[in-house]
Amino acid sequence: MKRTHFLVIPALTLSVFLFSGCVGATRLPMRTKGPAGETLQRKQLDLGFLDAPGTQRQEVLSRLSVVDTAYSNPRLFWGRWSDSKWGYWWFVAAQTGGAGDAKRVWHVHNLLVSFDENGAVRKKEVIDNDASLWAELHAQLMAGPPLDLSGPVPLVASGYRNLTRITLAKDSVELERSKGKAKVLRISALKVVRFSHGRPQPWMHPNTTCHTLHFEDKTEWGKSVLVCADAANVATLFQYLQQAGSPTMRWD
Repeated sequence: MKRTHFLVIPALTLSVFLFSGCVGATRLPMRTKGPAGETLQRKQLDLGFLDAPGTQRQEVLSRLSVVDTAYSNPRLFWGRWSDSKWGYWWFVAAQTGGAGDAKRVWHVHNLLVSFDENGAVRKKEVIDNDASLWAELHAQLMAGPPLDLSGPVPLVASGYRNLTRITLAKDSVELERSKGKAKVLRISALKVVRFSHGRPQPWMHPNTTCHTLHFEDKTEWGKSVLVCADAANVATLFQYLQQAGSPTMRWD
């Protein structure tokens, strides 16, 4: 023990000598990006017109096209954007060289606008918290018209072992991936027993979110599959599972 203690002290001293670093945050000019990553001007996000009586869906689609997630639903508009006014930086120096980085911190915002049967704005809500977003989206989609399943509905996705595509049918979900022995997994929608939401990662595109499908039984791909997709495809999958999935499915 004495010898180990004797060796640790010089090692710590050497580390302090060789490495020195710092990290910090700094205020930056405000920047705003749309769901595709394009730069937006603040005037493009004027939401005041939504409070005018009788505002119609077509006007919403036209005036807020820059934040439209492209989710098609006659009773719901989903807008999404991100802004940043802070950044962080870090730097580590060593005798053999140094490393550092500086990036902006982005915050994602969502706008859900629901319409009545005549296409007039019924309700609007700006949501910055993911947990609140999924709960409100769940409620809005339950009240809206059903998804048309007269033919297969393909979705672009990524995630578990290079997942590339999800196809929704009236009685099954088909998942395709580019690697692995079983490249296609087909499962009944009723066998999906839980839909959970993951935290967005800093490196992800702001319009992309990740979720996990949990199965009742173990499949060739295991008992769960991670699915990452843009807002429009996530909303369609969300709507499909509410419509075709088990009535006892867990949403968390």
